[in-house]
Amino acid sequence: MRHEAEPRYLTPRDESLDTDGGAVAAVSEALGHPLLPWQRLVADIAGEYRVEDGRKILTHPRVIVTVPRQAGKTTLDEARHIRSLLMGPNRMGWYIAQRGMDATARFKQVVKDIQKSPALAPLLADVKYSAGDMGLTLANGSVFRPSPPTDSAGHGFQGDMITLDEAWAFDAKTGQALLQAFVPTTITRLQLMGQQPQLVIMSTEGTADSTFLNPMLTECRRGLAPKSWAFIDYGLGLDDDPEDLDAVWRSHPGAGHLFNRRQLQGFRDEFKGSPTGWRRAFCNIRDDGSNERVYTQDLWDISSCEPIDLDGLEPGTFAFGVAVDIDQSATSVAVAHNGKDGLRAGMVRVLPGTAGALELLADLSDRYHAPIALDPKGPTAPLADRLRHDGVCRLADLPATELGMTGLTYLEMLRQGTAFHAPDERLDQSVAVAVRRWAGDTWYLDRRQSPGDVSPIEAVQLAAWAALHPPKRVRMMLF
Repeated sequence: MRHEAEPRYLTPRDESLDTDGGAVAAVSEALGHPLLPWQRLVADIAGEYRVEDGRKILTHPRVIVTVPRQAGKTTLDEARHIRSLLMGPNRMGWYIAQRGMDATARFKQVVKDIQKSPALAPLLADVKYSAGDMGLTLANGSVFRPSPPTDSAGHGFQGDMITLDEAWAFDAKTGQALLQAFVPTTITRLQLMGQQPQLVIMSTEGTADSTFLNPMLTECRRGLAPKSWAFIDYGLGLDDDPEDLDAVWRSHPGAGHLFNRRQLQGFRDEFKGSPTGWRRAFCNIRDDGSNERVYTQDLWDISSCEPIDLDGLEPGTFAFGVAVDIDQSATSVAVAHNGKDGLRAGMVRVLPGTAGALELLADLSDRYHAPIALDPKGPTAPLADRLRHDGVCRLADLPATELGMTGLTYLEMLRQGTAFHAPDERLDQSVAVAVRRWAGDTWYLDRRQSPGDVSPIEAVQLAAWAALHPPKRVRMMLF
């Protein structure tokens, strides 16, 4: 059954502007690849233009597209390149891939596709395959060339459309060199050709080593990229389970068009020994080295807020959360404030070991009279016993079903943009390594499998829940 996946992020189409998307669709049809709905959406957005002094000025000089594998991004790029070559005489198109052999293979496929097209084959004037001079030339003098980044970054491009394919494979140095080679020529190319050049960056999500692509995607998802850029991002929802094939199916723009539901199971079986490879390839989730990261970097980055002033908070609107690392090496204390502008959370203190934790909690209780939430059945159990024995607080038991909601609730609020966190190095490190384990329809932070201390983010989750569910007639509560 066919369906249409919704993008995770999308620069909206400006319906007041004309678009060249229809012409791209016609070229793709001539190549034997009718555009899929998501491809047409990208073509329409990327093709938006206005006319000034007889020149076609594209709205988006930079287009960034990130999609899972098996979505058809290369066929879309092929049609857009050929359309660009046909927009006027003596235009230049570049296709840049990480390896020269990949760029060459793609170039040869483009040549074959044109040669097989009854409508486009008569427009092909010349093809050269020799190293250093590889390119196809159309009858109007426009040229399309492939190139690896190492051969292209050392000089200024004279290009009207330049594609950086699978940009996840470029490191920051290579990527920046490519941008420096292209961007300065855009002004002169506009003056020379009368049309706005365009840089297209297409890729699946990468790894922790994707130092060129990752910051760019974060910038786009935080809404900090230049307004002239177009950003289209497809993939599994931030809070969906990568092992839920129905969720993967719904999120994949090629599902029902380029493969069926049975084949999706086959793709998953191919990645049986590599769950991170599966998430990156078919869910378009970055492989940052963790087993199943709970809070993605992009989601975490866009939810930061100013530090919290405890003395300025209104009583009854905030709570504390406490968590101890799996090996008792650290005790984290967090605060969460439920205010008019949303839920704000931040770290109060991260103590080495558990020494001093009892005194700190007693002081916080005496000064602020705010509830304190703990998980008494985990590594925090010894501290909870001491609190009971010393009579520092009254306990309010929380059912395990509600304890399982602490992480779900906080993650969903972050996703909805109603929860925020104050910057803190230990908290950021905790979020970066926090992975989860599923128990039925809920999940918990996996203290054993997380490659680092997750007590800071666990404390934040507990504090957030306590702030959202203030106790009645209970001065402190232990979850």
